[in-house]
Amino acid sequence: MAGLIAPIVEAYGELRVNKGRIMLALIGVALSVFVLTGVMGAGGMLGSALEQSVEKSAGRASVVGVNHMGGGDPELTADERDEIVLEQIDRLGIEHRTRVINTAVRAQTRQGVQTIELQGVDPGYADIYRVRPEAGRWIADSDQNRLAPAIVVNQPAYELLGRPAMGTEPITLYGQSGNQQAVQAVVIGVLPADPTTDWGPRAYTAAGSIDEMPGMDQPGAIIAEYRAWVPPEQAEAVSNRLTQVLADTPAGSFGAGQHSAPMEGFEVLQQALIAVALAILLLGAMGLVNISLVTVRYRVREIGIRRSYGATGGRIFFGVLMESVVATVVAGAIGVMGAVALVKAPFVTDYFRGIGLVDLPPFPVGAVVTGLLAATLVGVLAGALPAIIATRIKVIDAIRS
Repeated sequence: MAGLIAPIVEAYGELRVNKGRIMLALIGVALSVFVLTGVMGAGGMLGSALEQSVEKSAGRASVVGVNHMGGGDPELTADERDEIVLEQIDRLGIEHRTRVINTAVRAQTRQGVQTIELQGVDPGYADIYRVRPEAGRWIADSDQNRLAPAIVVNQPAYELLGRPAMGTEPITLYGQSGNQQAVQAVVIGVLPADPTTDWGPRAYTAAGSIDEMPGMDQPGAIIAEYRAWVPPEQAEAVSNRLTQVLADTPAGSFGAGQHSAPMEGFEVLQQALIAVALAILLLGAMGLVNISLVTVRYRVREIGIRRSYGATGGRIFFGVLMESVVATVVAGAIGVMGAVALVKAPFVTDYFRGIGLVDLPPFPVGAVVTGLLAATLVGVLAGALPAIIATRIKVIDAIRS
């Protein structure tokens, strides 16, 4: 152990003596590691932002959709049809599933009666489509038993309705035609503004209570689609199983298939960012090699004197090499800490939230490890060549110098 620690302590002492010569090179290495770690960390957050932005409209990467293909007993109610399909989904042990019922209602606003898109969903919709209310709460199972239907609205709908007080101030909803049918509903949650999905006023309500909305008592008014979020490796098997068991039911025939957007482009983006960062690190390493070679030339007398006192070639090689490694590891640690602080800064995370990031991921551990390993590797490469030259210095060279 002493044989390992002693060269490290000696290398640190040499760094203090020669810090003036190598300081600029170490600053370059620190900046290179800072850029490498920062690009990997920010690239990971950018990939997450783009991926989550897609998932907000298309769902997770392994969502299985079930749709009614036709047929079935016309006397069955919408609840009975849902029970048949959801029973088969629950038998597979799927935790995250939802119904999606698309319709529209008209709401009384300060500008008159305006149309609002309405979706009937289950609580699991929030996990599948990354929905996080900015104020209030999301739909719960208990909301389907309320006398006044509960709705969650996006920002355009909230502004259109006059920003009603959540949970207390009722709003009046009408059917798509006429004003004879009217329902009093309450807003329980508001979604954050999102330019990627806020194409118009939209509201969400519990799928189990959507039949209480005006105009939904007509035959065929409620047509539900079903979504289930499963592990990616099970998506195909689940899709085939649901297609098989729902091919012929009293509610008709149903077909299942994957219902999500591809994510391959994000991996290409990550690889491109890493390639740029490695090129920057290589430039920093070249600068350190040049400085190290010049420094060894200035230390001919010192190394020759060490040889005269019995220092072996291996000890000289390891000592010079460790000087470079210790220096780059310290510089790399400083660069990594700077990168983490920058990427996790509030103004950076706010920017990523603005382009679609919903759930803020932790700083990638792989980026930190890669930054430190890269700094160590640069130290080994930058110190190996000067160390080899140092081992060839003889006592006579010190006398001549």
